[in-house]
Amino acid sequence: MTDAQFHAAMDLYRQGRNDEGGRLLRQAAQAGHAPAMSQLGYQMLSGRGAPLDRVSGVRMIVAAAGKGEAMACTLAAALVAAGVFGKPDWPRALDYLQQGAEAGFPMARAQLRLLAGRTGDDWGILRREIDIESWRAAPHPHMLSRDPRVSAFEGVASPAVCDWIIARARDRLGPARIYDRAGGQAVGSSRSNSAFELGLAELDLVVLALRERLAVAAGLPIMNLNAPQVLHYSLGQTFEPHVDFFDPAIPAQAMNIASSGQRAATALVYLNEEGLEGGETDFPLLSLRHRGRRGDALVFFNLDEAGQPDRRTLHAGLAPTRGEKWLLSQWIRDGDLPGAVDGARGA
Repeated sequence: MTDAQFHAAMDLYRQGRNDEGGRLLRQAAQAGHAPAMSQLGYQMLSGRGAPLDRVSGVRMIVAAAGKGEAMACTLAAALVAAGVFGKPDWPRALDYLQQGAEAGFPMARAQLRLLAGRTGDDWGILRREIDIESWRAAPHPHMLSRDPRVSAFEGVASPAVCDWIIARARDRLGPARIYDRAGGQAVGSSRSNSAFELGLAELDLVVLALRERLAVAAGLPIMNLNAPQVLHYSLGQTFEPHVDFFDPAIPAQAMNIASSGQRAATALVYLNEEGLEGGETDFPLLSLRHRGRRGDALVFFNLDEAGQPDRRTLHAGLAPTRGEKWLLSQWIRDGDLPGAVDGARGA
């Protein structure tokens, strides 16, 4: 009966009858149906299709992964590598990913191949060939500015990883937002590009491994990283000059600093170059413009040596004059972020 409930629930979702679908999905999940548990866990973790409840979502996903459900194993791999249960545990994460691949989940299989750097379908061998320490190694920086610190890194991401990230975001983009003075996020006239945030429910081991490399490049702990965003600029779209640090003079932003730390650094990974003209990252107060090649990264510090906001880091995302521009954007705080799902650490 639970299998029929699950399939009926998914049919109702496809028809836009979300309330009815949600009731059937919860019934199937409560009865222990692993695919229903996995789907409901994802919905609670993302807030899409169910009220946002990260703690319950994580618990539901881990329980479904314990039953060997393919999607849940793949989601659990990312949760473990993201440090949801404490320090990131990559061996455990890779074990979960291997389980997901062996259970037939395409996303798990694709991630194993990308992390191992080759094709193949012997999931155990691919898992054993993955060297996470090599992913943590950052290339030697090319200093573009010493004060403030701005550095370029060549070959941070392979072409295959760049393509993977673009594919994750391409059909899920929405208007890029800016923080308003009240502390909320809104669409503003200073920004016309689009974006997709890889929140906790959307992270995967490929992106998480790349984030580890970016943290090493910045010399900051992995636990200080915000959720990354994929940015897309069509012809003529731009992000006007702005700073990435929070302004302590604005009460809502001061509260954000107090709760989660200041945005100490920004890392950008350039995901494409073919057919692209323009689209540089411009620092007008430094007389510096830069656009890396595909897979290169730019890391700049938003704070000065005393840890204070550095307004010289004013920068803009210039518009492409030909083609389109794709970036991965990663903010790095100056302190550990609060646990996203602290209540699930014992899961």
